[in-house]
Amino acid sequence: MNKIYVMLIACLLQTISAFPSEPPATEVRAVWLTTNYGLDWPHNKTDVSRQKKELIAILDNLQRHHFNTVLFQVRARGEVFYDSKIEPMSSLIVSGGYGRSAFDPLAFVVEECHKRGLECHAWMVTYPLGGNKHVRNMGAKSLVRKEPALVKKYKGEWFLDPGNPRTDNYLLSLVKEIVTGYDVDGIH
Repeated sequence: MNKIYVMLIACLLQTISAFPSEPPATEVRAVWLTTNYGLDWPHNKTDVSRQKKELIAILDNLQRHHFNTVLFQVRARGEVFYDSKIEPMSSLIVSGGYGRSAFDPLAFVVEECHKRGLECHAWMVTYPLGGNKHVRNMGAKSLVRKEPALVKKYKGEWFLDPGNPRTDNYLLSLVKEIVTGYDVDGIH
């Protein structure tokens, strides 16, 4: 019986010693800033100055409430929120369609986050490409048209094919584009 008590105490002491006695040096207090469908941002789809003001107000509010990390959605449905040579800028940024824009939301949000002492992580939605209407609206810029071997249709929606090894290379090219072109603090 004494052996059991000794073993229990030894296990308890070992378990207690496994936990740090002090909290971590930094605590992540993060928020996902969703751009898909303009859920969090942008609410105004035509005026860049208003889009910037919206972002600044969001970031000021996060700083005021002691957040320290922003996970900014940079890709959704085969369109991006940064200056890309691979995929088109979101139609929420480019008035009247998909393409390039003078406004680079990721560059802006990285700069504004860092001004406030916030980390800025790029968050990518990888596989979904949208339904037929979205793909049709993107036209020739759609991945469905540009790289048909990389995509699959499932239940009326288009997706990058996770079973295709080339899909990994494609996604890695987007990641490389972001980490070499922007001072992001992380990528997800």
